[in-house]
Amino acid sequence: MSRLLSVSLPDDLAEETDALAQSLGKTRSEVVRDALRRQVQIERFAELRRYGSERAEARGIGPDDSEALVDEMRSGRS
Repeated sequence: MSRLLSVSLPDDLAEETDALAQSLGKTRSEVVRDALRRQVQIERFAELRRYGSERAEARGIGPDDSEALVDEMRSGRS
């Protein structure tokens, strides 16, 4: 199922989108869909990192502890 989404773009961005679509042999819609998918993935990853950071901080684990924890897990000493 698909939905039609109308988006306004500044002229320069619309022109760049069209040029990119042409160079890739894709439609404008395909280029925009690909860009939106990437942005959704970026946002989900950022949310996951925030969650991980919050959980680590709650346990008193800081950035400097990461390497030691990874080494510990790899050696099976956990």
